Amino acid sequence: MARRKPISTSSEWTFDLLARYDEEIGRLAQKRYQLDTYPNQIEVITSEQMMDAYASVGMPINYNHWSFGKHFVSIDQAYQRGQMGLAYEIVINSNPCVAYLMEENTMTMQALVIAHACYGHNSFFKGNYLFRSWTDASSIVDYLVFARHYIQRCEERHGKAEVELLLDSCHALMHYGVDRYKRPYPISAAEEQQRQEEREVLLQQQVNILWRTIPLKANQEEEAAARRRFPAEPQENLLYFIEKNAPLLEPWQREVV
Repeated sequence: MARRKPISTSSEWTFDLLARYDEEIGRLAQKRYQLDTYPNQIEVITSEQMMDAYASVGMPINYNHWSFGKHFVSIDQAYQRGQMGLAYEIVINSNPCVAYLMEENTMTMQALVIAHACYGHNSFFKGNYLFRSWTDASSIVDYLVFARHYIQRCEERHGKAEVELLLDSCHALMHYGVDRYKRPYPISAAEEQQRQEEREVLLQQQVNILWRTIPLKANQEEEAAARRRFPAEPQENLLYFIEKNAPLLEPWQREVV
């Protein structure tokens, strides 16, 4: 049996070579390893763009906030001083699956990264039951676009200072705004725009009713209810709890939270 020739032997990569390697690796992933993956979208980026991806938590689009710029400056200074290196790639759990490859990589490294990220991670994203339960790859990017535009509209209507103050507060609690145990419903950016106004009206009505019906003197039954623990069980997602129960938030603030 004749030995197959390698696709390339040079350390230099080209976009044509990347496409050929991706095609061959994809063929092996499907036929030899039976990997089921999302379509791949490969992007080659510079070190500065990689640091920008670091600063935005790997997301391809995000809303504006000063903390992202601060994080970028910190990463850039550490990188320039040789105190940290950069990843060979970043891959995003979306459909299509977006993989960012460093332009400084050799062709060999690009091939390894394509196999590792574009097919290994990709297959895991699509097939792992926890990822399927907690995320919806088809709508992640759409939801990020919706969030960015909504923040921009809030800045136009209520002022950048007011929105920044709210985002600062949310960012301070960002690590306490995650559901770790219960399964959330899948994100649906297509429905989110329509449901947004309905949620705003309903939540504000509920809060207003609560404030209007506070009795001057509670009877024994109401006193017993007041002594009951609120909430009935501990809440792990503080941002969600604030969104649902904070009495003084405006509708747009609830949506941002």
